[in-house]
Amino acid sequence: MTKKFAMSITGMILVAFLLMHMFGNLKLLISGADFDAYAHYLRHFLEPVLPPYFFLTIFRLVIAAAVLIHVVMALHLVIRDTVRHAHSAGLSVRRYTMRRYLEGSFAARTMIWSGLIVLLFIPFHLFMFTDQIIKIGYSDPSTPSHLRVVFAFQNWGIYAIYFVAMAAVSLHVWHGFYSAMCTLGWRVGHSSTVVIKACSWIVAFLIFAGFMLVPTLIAFGVINS
Repeated sequence: MTKKFAMSITGMILVAFLLMHMFGNLKLLISGADFDAYAHYLRHFLEPVLPPYFFLTIFRLVIAAAVLIHVVMALHLVIRDTVRHAHSAGLSVRRYTMRRYLEGSFAARTMIWSGLIVLLFIPFHLFMFTDQIIKIGYSDPSTPSHLRVVFAFQNWGIYAIYFVAMAAVSLHVWHGFYSAMCTLGWRVGHSSTVVIKACSWIVAFLIFAGFMLVPTLIAFGVINS
């Protein structure tokens, strides 16, 4: 139960981060200047009380710790369940396990795979937009943040990668949000179950639509500078 609780808490932290990150990305709908100002603000938050990049570094460490804990707890639970199933005796137990698997949602059955896609996507995203190890359409590292985004999503290959990644993120969040709410004790009856499921759908949809809106507008030429 402790592992599930840790997964739930870290999962909710990561969902909150995704929503905040999505909000920042949507500033590109206003203008490139607003997006660049937002990116600059993150690097210099609370300056001069704090040194440049201090808050951003601490924030990144917290998110990295949440990801690490979430992944480690997930691996522990997968290994534990695998061992339990391997030692389960009797045909009836195996039939019950298979029936529960088949009755589960697609998101529930693919949590490991969607999680793996997200885990592989994170360094790709950082290499492109944070560390600039991967440069698409530009070579000057001083290129404004909004132009790096525009150049990236004018490439249909990059757009396709992000589409798949955000679909996996949303699928993972859809089931993960519901499971976290249940683990944290918010499911107390039929009405609460309906509300939690509705919230899971809403959050998952917001994340997918919010993250894919700007890339889609760029890919189709609506945003080009």
